[in-house]
Amino acid sequence: MSVRVENSEIQSQAHRFARALDDAGVGRRASVAVLLPNVPEFVYCLRGATWSGRTFTPVNWHLSADDIAYVVGNCEPSALVIHADFSEQAEALAANVSPNARFAVGGTIPGFRSFDEVATFSGDDLDKPLAGTLMLYTSGTTGKPKGVKTDVPDDGPPPCLASRMGSAMLSAYLPDDTEGIHLVVAPLYHAGPSTYSEGAALLGSDVIIMEQWDPEEFLRIVESERVTSTFMVPTHFVRLLQLPEETRSKYDTRSLKLVTHGAAPVSPDVKRRMIEWLGPVLFEFYGGTEGGGVSIDSHTWLAHPGSVGRPRPGLVIHILDEAGQPLPAGEAGDVYFANDGGRFEYKDDPEKTASAYRGDLYTLGDIGYLDDEGFLYLRDRKADTIITGGVNVYPAQIESVLLEHPSVRDCCVVGLLDEEWGERVLAVIEPHDQNASQDPIREALKALCLKRLGSQQRPREYVFATSLPRTETGKLPHRKVRDVYRARALENHGA
Repeated sequence: MSVRVENSEIQSQAHRFARALDDAGVGRRASVAVLLPNVPEFVYCLRGATWSGRTFTPVNWHLSADDIAYVVGNCEPSALVIHADFSEQAEALAANVSPNARFAVGGTIPGFRSFDEVATFSGDDLDKPLAGTLMLYTSGTTGKPKGVKTDVPDDGPPPCLASRMGSAMLSAYLPDDTEGIHLVVAPLYHAGPSTYSEGAALLGSDVIIMEQWDPEEFLRIVESERVTSTFMVPTHFVRLLQLPEETRSKYDTRSLKLVTHGAAPVSPDVKRRMIEWLGPVLFEFYGGTEGGGVSIDSHTWLAHPGSVGRPRPGLVIHILDEAGQPLPAGEAGDVYFANDGGRFEYKDDPEKTASAYRGDLYTLGDIGYLDDEGFLYLRDRKADTIITGGVNVYPAQIESVLLEHPSVRDCCVVGLLDEEWGERVLAVIEPHDQNASQDPIREALKALCLKRLGSQQRPREYVFATSLPRTETGKLPHRKVRDVYRARALENHGA
C-alpha cells in the first residue's frame, strides 16, 4: 500500500505541527522524537520540527523494546509522536513528556492527544522560522544505539543542513526540466530515505510513501505515477533482479531519472545489471550519520567499477595504517576523513567519540583504498574483517561473488575460530529454493569461488539458513551471525 502526499500539504501541515509544539510549551532547540512507520505524519513532523528550531529524532521501530526505550530516554524529548501500533510501549516511553506534548497517530493511545488536533492550528507561514537539526542514532549492531550530535546550526533560516544537502544532491543529478515525483521505499527513520524525500520535497516534488517494500508494487507505482526519483539500498536491487524477466519487462520505468543508493555495499555485478536495465540513472554515495560525502554517478562508475567515488569539495580522504601513518595509492587501510565542518560526538559516550578520531580526522570504521585518480574503493567494515593465516580477508568481496549465483538469495560470510589459521572462512547461504538439494548448490559455489577468489578468500565451509537478519537498509549484522555460528562450532567441538 502507498500514499501520495502533495507538496503543498507538507509545508502547511509542518507549520501546523510547529504551532502545536509552541502551544504545548515545547521550546526552541528542544528535542522532538517520533516512533512512526512510513506514514505522511513522519514527513510533517520532520519539517515542522526542523523549520522551528527544534531537534528531530526518528526512532527505529525495528529495534528491540529495550533499545527503543533507551533511544527515547537518551534523546530527552520534550515532545513525542507515536503511532498507535506501538501503543503498548507508549505510556512508559512518554513518562517524562508533558501530556500536552504527546501525539498519537493512526488511532488512540491513552494519555496522548490525537495528531488530528494539529489540524486546528494555522498552516500559514511561520512568523519566525528557524533552522533546526537532526540527531540520528546508529543502528546499534555493536552495543546500544548512539545518538550522533553535530554542531547546532547558527540562528539562520530553514531548511536544516541535512535537508539542504539532500536537495542539493538531487538537484545536481536531476535534469532541470524534470517534474518531480519522489518515491519512498525504505523506512523513513533512516537517514537516507528521510533526507532524500525531504530534499525532493524542497525542490517541489510530491512524495509517494510505500508502507512496505514489494518489488513488483514498486515497478507498478513507478509506471503509474511516473516516478522520477527514489532512494534505495542494494537489497532492493537484488529483489528487483530476482523478479522473472517477463515481470520486469512489462513495466515502463523510463520516468526514473535518479535512483540514489547507499547505506550498504553493492555487488558490482548487481549494480551493472541495474544500470543495464534502468539506464545510467544510479547515483551512489558513501557516508554516515557522522559525516562523509563521497559519491559517483553511473557513467563514472562504469569507468571505475566497484568504486564509491571521490569526495565532495572540502572533504579529504586519508588511508591510514594501524599506526596512523598514511598509505600509498592501491594499499588498503582505515578510511579517515578531514572535514571542513564541525566535529560530531556520540551523545553521552566520550570513549566512542574519542575512538572515532585521530586528531581532527574521523572514521566510520571502514577499510578501503584510493586509486591513482583519487577514487575510493571500500573493502569492508573493519570489525567484520577475517584474519586467516595472517591475511586480511574482507567478507563483502566474497559475498559479492556468491550473490552472483542464481541459487543464492542472500549470504553472509564470517570467520570461525581456528586453532591452525586463527580464523577460517564460513559462508552462510540463504538459497532461493529452501527445498532444493544443498549439495549441488555447495559444489557450484565452490567452483565459482575457485574461479573468482584467492585461496585464502574461499570459504572452507558452507552452511544453509532459512533467512538472514538484514536490516531495512540492507546491512548485514555480521557480528550477530558470527556469534551464532561460533557458538554452534564450540558446541559441536565439545560434543
